[in-house]
Amino acid sequence: MKKRAEELEIKYEFDPVFETMGLLYGSRQEDTKEQIIQQLNELGTDGELFYKKYFRLIEEYKDHFMNHMINTSNLDFLFRKGDETFFCLMAAMLMENRHWLKPAEEVTDEEIRGMAGYFLLNDEEKTVPLSQAEFPELATEQQRMEFLAKQEMDDGLKWHLMEFMQSPAERIKELVELVRVNIPAFERALSEMEGAVKPFMEQYKKREDRSFWETAASCAPGATVYPAFATGASQMIFYTQVYCGVFTEFLLHKRGNFEERKPLLLTRLKALSDRSKLDILCQLKESSKYNLELAQSMELSPSTMSHHMNVLFACDLVGIEKKDGRVYYFLREEAVQECLEDLEGLLL
Repeated sequence: MKKRAEELEIKYEFDPVFETMGLLYGSRQEDTKEQIIQQLNELGTDGELFYKKYFRLIEEYKDHFMNHMINTSNLDFLFRKGDETFFCLMAAMLMENRHWLKPAEEVTDEEIRGMAGYFLLNDEEKTVPLSQAEFPELATEQQRMEFLAKQEMDDGLKWHLMEFMQSPAERIKELVELVRVNIPAFERALSEMEGAVKPFMEQYKKREDRSFWETAASCAPGATVYPAFATGASQMIFYTQVYCGVFTEFLLHKRGNFEERKPLLLTRLKALSDRSKLDILCQLKESSKYNLELAQSMELSPSTMSHHMNVLFACDLVGIEKKDGRVYYFLREEAVQECLEDLEGLLL
């Protein structure tokens, strides 16, 4: 796995296009603090403390950006409030088709609809190179309605996607132009945050988050990996592009002295105390499984299963590997052993 991780192309500067998209999305979000703190708490981290220590920097970054950004009439549509799924779709589409950024590049409605449908349909379940992907046929309005009706998402997002798919090529052109005119705003915001960002970039260069680098190498072999500031505690793995939030290394303490390992032990014990998460690990003990397979066997929705897996992945109890073009979860037996050893060291 180490060799495969070394095959990744690691960048040590931010991707202007992705950062600008992240900042544009962030500029439209309101009252997200409590939601972020809750998500951090679920990962076993002191959400309030982590927010004050790290996420306030993202808020400053966003404020600097908004002081310089150029607003357009299509901003609300392209970066819909509270709609992370639509943002991730737009990010995946643009990051995996950087040639769309060229002024002379033409893209058809049919191509965009098919690709968008493929991203939505697969939802990290099955990943093959886009050049080999079979896109769903979404030429007619009836086909699009039937396709979206089958997807597990709220009705508001379905209607938003229907509107996007009415004239997707025009929407993509609007997105490209919005990003292009706001890259200077990102550059100015980053320069104003240079001192604050430096220590996080130094940590990123050490690449100590084993599970992330192994996952990136397995799911997107040969990909280009960028640090990310606008999405500071998120990790986004597409097909040829990967983005590692600069705060992710600070979410949990890894192996160090015993006092440093306590937060990770507490997080793991919290995960193990949840019946559903424990049942998932018991299933993975038998064999690796993909998300939908686990969801069906446990009679949980795919979104609920993804939530459980995010927590288990964050505390390193599960890993991800790609087999036959599909993403599978597996039990990290060495992490379970570490948990037992830490518990023994504390109590015996």
